[in-house]
Amino acid sequence: MHATAGYRGGIVLRPLRRAPMMLGGVGFQYGLDEARRKQQKAAAAAAAPPKPDVVEQLRGLKALLDEGALTSEEFRLAKRKVLDD
Repeated sequence: MHATAGYRGGIVLRPLRRAPMMLGGVGFQYGLDEARRKQQKAAAAAAAPPKPDVVEQLRGLKALLDEGALTSEEFRLAKRKVLDD
């Protein structure tokens, strides 16, 4: 006997098929998040210019002081700024 024998022209209900989990579920999402974090970290490192060497900056300031381009007060303030960073 057919399941719909008593319901002529009626709607036949079938169980829904479950959708398969996409590529491993939570573990896969964690991997995606980790890869995204690495990409963002690499992009941030590439975008940030490297800090100039402190010794080279001080030598440059001293050269400017010796040439007369900076006053002793300007040299002192610039040196403090380099050393504080």
